[in-house]
Amino acid sequence: MSATDEEIYELVRQESGDCLQRMETNLLALESGSAAGEEMDAILRDAHSIKGSSAMVGWQEVATLASAIEDRMEQARERGAFPMEFADPLLRAVDILARGLHGESGIAAPLVAELAGLGSRTNGEAAQPASDERPSAEQRPPATSTIGAAATVRIPAAKVDRMLDVVGETVLYHRRLEHELGSTLDGGQHSSVLDMGERLLDGLQDSVVQMRTLPLSTITARFPRAIRDLAAQEGKETEMTISGAETQLDRVILDGISETIVHVLRNAVAHGIETPEQRESVGKPRAGRIELHAEQRGGMVAIAITDDGRGVSPELLARAEQSGSLVDILAETGFSTAEEVSDAAGRGVGLDAVKLHVESLSGSLDVRSKPGRGTEVTLLLPVTLALMQVLLFEWDGHPFALPMSSVGRVVAVTDTTSLGGRSSLDIEGEAIPLSDLGELIGAGSQTPAKHLPAIILESPARRLAVACDELRGEEEVVIKGLGALLAGVPGYLGAAILGDGRIALVLDPTHLLKAPMKAIGFDRPPQAPESRPTQVLVVDDQFSARELQRSILETAGYRVHVARDGREALRQIGESADIDLVLTDVQMPEMDGFELLEAIRADKQHGSLPVVVVTTLGDEQSRRRGAEAGADAYVVKQEFDQQALLETIDRLVGM
Repeated sequence: MSATDEEIYELVRQESGDCLQRMETNLLALESGSAAGEEMDAILRDAHSIKGSSAMVGWQEVATLASAIEDRMEQARERGAFPMEFADPLLRAVDILARGLHGESGIAAPLVAELAGLGSRTNGEAAQPASDERPSAEQRPPATSTIGAAATVRIPAAKVDRMLDVVGETVLYHRRLEHELGSTLDGGQHSSVLDMGERLLDGLQDSVVQMRTLPLSTITARFPRAIRDLAAQEGKETEMTISGAETQLDRVILDGISETIVHVLRNAVAHGIETPEQRESVGKPRAGRIELHAEQRGGMVAIAITDDGRGVSPELLARAEQSGSLVDILAETGFSTAEEVSDAAGRGVGLDAVKLHVESLSGSLDVRSKPGRGTEVTLLLPVTLALMQVLLFEWDGHPFALPMSSVGRVVAVTDTTSLGGRSSLDIEGEAIPLSDLGELIGAGSQTPAKHLPAIILESPARRLAVACDELRGEEEVVIKGLGALLAGVPGYLGAAILGDGRIALVLDPTHLLKAPMKAIGFDRPPQAPESRPTQVLVVDDQFSARELQRSILETAGYRVHVARDGREALRQIGESADIDLVLTDVQMPEMDGFELLEAIRADKQHGSLPVVVVTTLGDEQSRRRGAEAGADAYVVKQEFDQQALLETIDRLVGM
């Protein structure tokens, strides 16, 4: 199969997938009795589109089932009413079509026969072949006109991310240029040109970030169907409404949040909504009401799922009041309010998974409930993970950042009190635990000095004061991933490249708030107070990769030098007798990592210098070449474990 063929197939899948979402939504509306002719016409058009495009690429089974759907919808339109007995088999047909579009075969024939038989029963006579009785495409009502509508271009997500990386690097180098030339310019025209360039780059960066966002409606189409099926399985009746679906969210967040929201919806049906008889006995409508509402709140999006069911018990509310958070009680591992185990509930693995996933996206979860009146679960998520408003600060000479959404305020450390044997600050009568940042990131701790700033982190359940050395202010930054090498480091959301070229690690406030007494990230290697710090040379041609490694390792207590390729690394080794270890990538221009390793081993003065190869090349041939060239350790980035690497460095330098 050629790349061109695969692109065509993917385009058919995407366009047909859009049709299936609309068909499911319209079928549910017809089943509920809240729709009529317009929805039938829309289903007919979408089935026709799937049939045509699938036949074009040779997916005949999909085309045949789409044609059977056309037959039934044409029949319903001619009758002027949608037969309710059509709803369930047509919804199942939508499911089968989705599976067929993704490569499954031999699954449509039974449903095609069922639909044909359904048409015969409805007509009172055998159904004729579709080609004989159905109007031609030219005779069908035309699809809704797209004249004047906004055009849509499908762009692979990887291309958007690559564009964002390039724009981010361009912004960085523009700021460097401005910094370096600023002292030599007299203002006037040169300054104006730099200012204009910065404005244009900022606009371009914002535009690319916006390309990463999509409306929530891209994932909400299947929710009403999921609720319908689950309610039927549980013997309950429900009505679902969705509002604010036009609210934009980062594509990366949308990719993973769909199943999380389904967890909450399942909880609403299984734990919240009562049976029709129970609801009637307390004066409620037979059908339970479930609402999903989304709205933007500054740089965050709140997604609230509300039901009018039984709510949680007064006993649970009392426990939550004592512990400070209802969400923590309900998210305890194994906790469940279900009276018995079913497919939908009772195993205690729902809300804890929701909470963990939301917090992994730098969001928070809140639960409110009233006995007998219902429950509201709110997911608070950042609009985008690519662009974030952060508070920049420094600790021990290193820049760090925290999302502004978690920062309550900044105070000066004046008088401290003791709370449970540790320092705390008195803020408006509340004792808030005080920690030095070094303690939280595992880089050593110190007693916070008076008059230094402390950042108050807040969540619905707790507050924590984090002392630092200096505040640099609020800034909107582009968040870059930590890469394969550092992706497993807990406690960090990513990194931001600052205007002066340094890397600021963006801390995950959830980890700081969760375990204030437990270090996260790297542990500082043990060092004798009188000895000089171990000096490591990091060699990598990617700017962000080497700067991230520098920042992490320096935080861990190492002194780090960097080089862009093997040739530059050799020059630095020759000029400095203090380098204790080399950490090198393999694939680099000028001189790659293997060539650098061979050159080091051939040098009489530095031949015994420990060298650790860190690369994406994990095949046996590459490993063998590294061993033959004299590598002391060979680390594959995909298998990287940060603590193991630190232990390796410790072992090799004899600390």
